[in-house]
Amino acid sequence: MVLSGRSCAGLNLLYLIRAPVARQQLQSLFCQRFHCQAPAYELRAFRKCLYWHARLLAPALRRLLPGFFAEDLKFIRNLGESTGVRDADVDILNFHDVNLGNPAFWRTGCKIRVSGRRASRLARQLFRAEREAGIEGGLKP
Repeated sequence: MVLSGRSCAGLNLLYLIRAPVARQQLQSLFCQRFHCQAPAYELRAFRKCLYWHARLLAPALRRLLPGFFAEDLKFIRNLGESTGVRDADVDILNFHDVNLGNPAFWRTGCKIRVSGRRASRLARQLFRAEREAGIEGGLKP
């Protein structure tokens, strides 16, 4: 962050200019926040974003029907590659479209799947924490 001065009609104005910040992928931020290794990201984020009632059934369904959560896991992988809230929002909207395009009773009716809202909330929390840490780090001498 750079402090800059500007004169406008005889007034001296001070304003902050944000320097570009290298952004981390959501997967990296998730692993830092929840103290896990990168290979564990997919399963841990999957569990964290499931609807609460789906958490009870997910282990059994994954054993009985290995492809049942394929779209959810693909979404979690794509979400992990996002580097900001806008990227995450695009992934969440794509996941929403997938669910609308595949109106299976278990996915849409019973919501045995990942929650887009939970994923969005998680992404916003992680990127906000990264932004706040960058601001605090930039202000320290």
